[in-house]
Amino acid sequence: MKQRIISFAVLWSVLGISLALFGVHAGVLLVTVLAFLTQLELYQLFEKMGLKPMKELGLACGVVITFGSYYLGGLDAGYDLFLLCFILLTLTIIRKDLQAGRLSSFMPTLFGLLYVPFLMHFLIKIVKMSELNTGFNESGIGTGLFLTVWIVAVAKCTDVGGLLVGMKIGKTPLSVISPKKTYEGAAGGILFSVLIGLILLGVFHNYAPTGFHWWLSALIAVPIAIASIASDLVESAFKRQAQVKDSGALIPGIGGIFDLTDSLILTAPLGYLLFKYTLF
Repeated sequence: MKQRIISFAVLWSVLGISLALFGVHAGVLLVTVLAFLTQLELYQLFEKMGLKPMKELGLACGVVITFGSYYLGGLDAGYDLFLLCFILLTLTIIRKDLQAGRLSSFMPTLFGLLYVPFLMHFLIKIVKMSELNTGFNESGIGTGLFLTVWIVAVAKCTDVGGLLVGMKIGKTPLSVISPKKTYEGAAGGILFSVLIGLILLGVFHNYAPTGFHWWLSALIAVPIAIASIASDLVESAFKRQAQVKDSGALIPGIGGIFDLTDSLILTAPLGYLLFKYTLF
């Protein structure tokens, strides 16, 4: 637990300092790197299941989607890049695997591309959406960064709250996929995420978009927290199938990068949709 807390503090410090010094460019780079390492660990889990993803090509396409979604084209750049990469991967995989009389690389490679970099690029898309609605000025960048950090904080603090409450009063198992998770812990995690969302809104209200009231913050935090829990369970299912405890050992007390980003994968697109239809 001590290592987990230290790692948690260090990671948030790195995020805060990077955004303060380099703004949105640091955010885009961080999302790109995290998506790359997460996709790599997912492919490694697939390999342990006996699947054969084309890691190099899949990872290269993932970088193009995340990094290019901000710097290439408009708001829909991520969609266009994904389609191009999808076609490239499909043609390459079919050509290679048809020669061997099999298609063992097709599904794991394309799923890894869709599930990690494509879904995570919505964190970048939130910033871009904010810029477009404020004329690409500095306030738009600040607002977009606030909303993105808000999503990340609410999602990650769901896990923290769930862990703390679950350790104290957790009794009812939430899922056989992850026996340590409980309904009591999940409820505590959701309440904690709502509290964190309200605190962030109160402290950084100058960066919040018009209309992001306290009641809307609390309302949006609930589905974000639920999606965070579901996203975490998906990764647990992958690890269970691959028969490993953690996706890696890069972060002390946490595990691999996938263990760090798991709760962000489903919350990123959900957060984008919720902000799109309530704030912009």
